Amino acid sequence: MQKSSIRQKGIHEYGILDRSYHLDRQTKKAVKYRLKRRTEEVIKIIKKYYSEAPENIIDLGTADGLMLSEIKDSFPSAKCVGIEYSRELVEVNSDTRIIILKGDMNSLQIEDNSFEVAIAAAVIEHLPDPKMMLEEAKRVLKPNGIIIITSPDPFWEHIATMIGHLSPSQHVCLMNIKKIALLLIDVGYEVLEKKKFMISPFGMPLEISVEKLLTRMGLKFMLANQLIAARKKA
Repeated sequence: MQKSSIRQKGIHEYGILDRSYHLDRQTKKAVKYRLKRRTEEVIKIIKKYYSEAPENIIDLGTADGLMLSEIKDSFPSAKCVGIEYSRELVEVNSDTRIIILKGDMNSLQIEDNSFEVAIAAAVIEHLPDPKMMLEEAKRVLKPNGIIIITSPDPFWEHIATMIGHLSPSQHVCLMNIKKIALLLIDVGYEVLEKKKFMISPFGMPLEISVEKLLTRMGLKFMLANQLIAARKKA
């Protein structure tokens, strides 16, 4: 989730998106591709850990809800709720099958033990205190519910910033997958799976096969994105 600006709310900073981000996700090849791959990987994880479709899914930092709409396509019986701080992006959503609420992912106005799945895709790197979000997600997850996190690899993020592909101010908390796993464990989750994905920011032929080959060869450091899934202990 790329951020176009940073605004202040109390003592916490939030990356606030505007309508231009919604347009980028529909028209810019690299942005479209990253959304597509993250969505595919998230759906794979949900299917892997739920033999039956989850009843309730929450997407933290859902932006315009495009990922959540694709998830709804894959799990049509699930109630899909997105939380987004930007009012502009809440308003651009036109998919009536999903619910997008304006809210703060660090302070959800949602009852305890409400969801089987929580998603935080391309979110954690924008939060000055990711632990707050993870604790809040844990609160609203049902026992044995899962959280799925994606985040850019810090090394490739640094390279992208150096060549001007990203703004230096976009991300405030870059962590590698080991650090994210340790943070999840500290909050009280059980880590289920860690993986790297995305060989190219624009997509390429046979990309999935190439990524699997690199992983088998011990070259997964070449992959630019990280995914980690964890379970709330019963």
